[in-house]
Amino acid sequence: MLISMKKYYYGLMVLLMTLVLGGFAACSDDEPKIADIVGTWQYAEPVMYNDATLLFQFTKEGEFHYVVISMRPDDNPGHFTFHGLYTVKGNTLSMTFDYDDGFDGENEPLTCEFVVQGDRLTFLNQDHTTFIRVKDSVIEPYL
Repeated sequence: MLISMKKYYYGLMVLLMTLVLGGFAACSDDEPKIADIVGTWQYAEPVMYNDATLLFQFTKEGEFHYVVISMRPDDNPGHFTFHGLYTVKGNTLSMTFDYDDGFDGENEPLTCEFVVQGDRLTFLNQDHTTFIRVKDSVIEPYL
């Protein structure tokens, strides 16, 4: 009886370790991947931001484009386009702007946490800025 109990406990321990290690592996699948963010995104909440439409496009090569389209008739030019490189590590997005585009800021990456849920990209900053996935053709005239 003692030998069969040892085998039972050994089998139970192997099963528990398999479940625990499998659970950790399953959690890593929940982290965003570069493929999740690739595409074109339009600011969603509200649809306009200070009389402007905001667009991001992330490519699979690690480049991004950021376009601000002004809806004010007196703004000339009517849009501003910025470019740069991005990386994704876990749920952290880091964007480094190309300062030759006239982007006014420090030469350090802009870093924020994000989550992609279906066709919604949410930057987890103070106000949880949300973008929705749109067709690439929406941003292409401005690139």
